[in-house]
Amino acid sequence: MTDTSAVRLCTNCTLLLVPPKEANETRTPRVSELLHQNQPPLDREISDLRRVLQDTPIVLRDLDQKIAWARETLDNLLSARNQAQSHFEDAEAILHPLRCVPNEVLFEVFQNCSQILEDPLDDFFDSLNPRMAPWVLTHVCRRWRQLSLQSPRLWTCLLL
Repeated sequence: MTDTSAVRLCTNCTLLLVPPKEANETRTPRVSELLHQNQPPLDREISDLRRVLQDTPIVLRDLDQKIAWARETLDNLLSARNQAQSHFEDAEAILHPLRCVPNEVLFEVFQNCSQILEDPLDDFFDSLNPRMAPWVLTHVCRRWRQLSLQSPRLWTCLLL
């Protein structure tokens, strides 16, 4: 049975506030007994049960409104979080230190990467393999593609 004396109106949204029930609160032993037997309730129980029937739909409606508001609030918060995360990732990508590395340094890195794999006696080396330098360097970003294509030293060792 619901204790309607503890129910009050929220001062902000005028929804009914129902205090949270304790985790271990369940049906009273008398209600369990009545549900498992076919005995009629006592006269004083009838009035309490009728009050529950009268008050509970209002409480349920208000709880449904609170749940809808909470879901909408959660959706708005999740959307705002996703937007903030996106802004963070954009800023992080734009400010990445690799964007500031001079072209000359990248040329050296590219050259060293290609030299490691240029041993013609190495069975692993395949100059036509698109997953290896210098080919893979052309697939990182536009800047790397332009730099690697502008560097003739990267393309001097091609085994056919």
